Amino acid sequence: MKIFYIVPLVFVLLANSCSKDVKLKEGTMQMGFHQCAEGKIAGDNLRFCFDSLIEDSRCPANAICVWQGAAVARFSFTNNQETSSFRLSTINMPPNYIKDTVVMGYKIEFINLTPYPGTVPSPIPDNDRKVEVKITKQ
Repeated sequence: MKIFYIVPLVFVLLANSCSKDVKLKEGTMQMGFHQCAEGKIAGDNLRFCFDSLIEDSRCPANAICVWQGAAVARFSFTNNQETSSFRLSTINMPPNYIKDTVVMGYKIEFINLTPYPGTVPSPIPDNDRKVEVKITKQ
């Protein structure tokens, strides 16, 4: 009798633990926390992943702040089995906040992180976060 409870539970856990991959394309795309995008651009087999959120110090909506703040995330990019890991920010203030980078012949730009602080109840669960990035072949 216990097997009837265990099998559905295992199925639910496995289904929820997998994140669906996004089709990688040149241009702007959106992806969720711990999600990867895979595809081919200019003959290269590419994989781009939103690995973690390092910081989200952006000024909440409807607040007055001394500085605008920034969101910083860790990404990884694989081109034909060679992987590079890097941090990008929603603002550009070197050396700590870099908005874009060129990795293995591709420019990667961090456009936005949603939801914006103050637009939903806090704290924002990581699984609710989405990044918008732009990838272009150089």
